[in-house]
Amino acid sequence: MTAEHEWLSLDPDESVVWTGRPRVWRIVGTVAGGIAVALLAVGGAAYVTTRMPYWPGDPPVNPGLAVWGVAALVVASQVASAGWAYLTVEHTDYVLTNRRIYRKTGVLSETVTSVGVDRVQNTTLRKDWRGNLFDYGSVAVSTAGSGGADLTVSDLDDPERFRDALQEQVRAAGERDDGEGDDRAPAAGALDDATVEALLEEARRLRAVAERMEERA
Repeated sequence: MTAEHEWLSLDPDESVVWTGRPRVWRIVGTVAGGIAVALLAVGGAAYVTTRMPYWPGDPPVNPGLAVWGVAALVVASQVASAGWAYLTVEHTDYVLTNRRIYRKTGVLSETVTSVGVDRVQNTTLRKDWRGNLFDYGSVAVSTAGSGGADLTVSDLDDPERFRDALQEQVRAAGERDDGEGDDRAPAAGALDDATVEALLEEARRLRAVAERMEERA
């Protein structure tokens, strides 16, 4: 664990296999939309103050200060929206260990979600046309009985690398479970060798008694 992942608390037998975070380019849509809205606000303010320098009244009203004030508020809100989107990406982390998948989110407060690799039943790689073009996508992880995705690792560059690493850990977890099963006590109803031998000896004794009774008859 590095200083970058101080939020992560690992078990003694747990080790990090892969780390990642969403691509920063996921905020391009938010930034582009914010720029468009800001330009419209500035253009509208410029048009109003140029075409209608004074509004009718007694005396005539100069709307310039109010119009540019509204435009400034719109621009500030769009800058804040883009900044928040960037911070959201920067405060999202994904970590895969040999035991669990972790997702940490939150800017002002942290939320950590995890799923054990031994519970993973299915992984789904999702890419739209832009993901296929620029090689990014998301991996949805489902567990038995969930009826859907329990955890989604979103907007990864080279998502195949994460999926392959996860599938390798899922296989390793299955092999560990199989090995532990070999060392477990016999299932209920199973007989050990000593019990079987005692039962056979009792059966032989009963057979001998039956033969003697038959001879006397």
